[in-house]
Amino acid sequence: MKKHEMLDLNDWNLHQLARAVSETPKAMKHTWSSIQEACSWAESFAEQTHSKMFKRSLRESIQVAVIATTEMSLGLSTVIAAILAPPFLKGLVRKEAIQSRFGLKIASILVELNRLKRCKLCRSVILNGRSAPDVAAPRILAILLQICDIIRVNYSGVPLEHLQSELLYYTSTKLLLDLKCFYIPLAHRMRLYNIQAKLADFWLKHTYSLSYYSITAKLGMTKLQRQQKLNLISEEVDSAVQAHGINFILKKRIKSIYSIWHKIQRLKVNVDQIHDLAAIRVILTGMDGKTLQEEKIACWRVLTIVSDLYSPICNIMRDWISIPRDSSYESLHLTFETYQYGRLEMQVRTERMDYIAEHGEAAHWKYKHLD
Repeated sequence: MKKHEMLDLNDWNLHQLARAVSETPKAMKHTWSSIQEACSWAESFAEQTHSKMFKRSLRESIQVAVIATTEMSLGLSTVIAAILAPPFLKGLVRKEAIQSRFGLKIASILVELNRLKRCKLCRSVILNGRSAPDVAAPRILAILLQICDIIRVNYSGVPLEHLQSELLYYTSTKLLLDLKCFYIPLAHRMRLYNIQAKLADFWLKHTYSLSYYSITAKLGMTKLQRQQKLNLISEEVDSAVQAHGINFILKKRIKSIYSIWHKIQRLKVNVDQIHDLAAIRVILTGMDGKTLQEEKIACWRVLTIVSDLYSPICNIMRDWISIPRDSSYESLHLTFETYQYGRLEMQVRTERMDYIAEHGEAAHWKYKHLD
């Protein structure tokens, strides 16, 4: 997968998956060989069963493996377990055979998965989840598995952007309620932001259709076009910061239609008053051992570099480094006018700050509710 390429599950092949999961270029050969072996073995069972449903499950297992790698940063063991899940869960292969061929860790993952798939989840547990933090662990894990089920069963492997006709039958009140009250918040809490955004957009499209189409019309371009523009901005920022010898990770995101709608409702504003439709985050690496003052200087240096590229909008700025939020959140936020590509929100923080923002008290899912 290229650095600024959009994730399209249908376009991925095994070689791309191997490259994505390999920790180093040297590990690529071993990774590629292991994934090939797992796929060939799984496909051999498909030939025995002659089942179209089983063959489709194998194709979807590759998509699960891609999500595990790209969305959750999981490793080779999880990828192979995902590929082997269809034959194992169907009882076509035993734990001992998998352990002998791929190792105990992968076999153990599949055994636990099979055990959890048998768990029954009561609807009262879903509805009362927030007020019942001591729910038994197996049931919590069963909930996590159900997010996979709704995508697999209801969407049948169809990309969420193309659900117009395929899911027309499923747009019932119950499905929309389950999406809003359960699956969307769960994906958000698990930090599966791409999945959460797609599910939320789908919910909005079929619940508040007029608002959905009104926002898309005002944006004047498709999601793909917005992503392509952001990719160009990201490349410019990446080159400018790299030229100064700074070590960093660059992340990017375009605001989903649902997020735009939610912000309009919350702030009582118009679409043209929302300035973070496109955003990039620069995370400074190699800052271990640096003082807080040195971290601040490094973050401000990056903003100075980008200010030479684009014009800062000074009245749209948040300095959460000098004065952190009550939640200990630290980051610099500044909006730029890029002229050619529209407005851009930029966040700059160090790895330490990013860890607090993603996993600590400032974690996104803890303060940003989707109700």
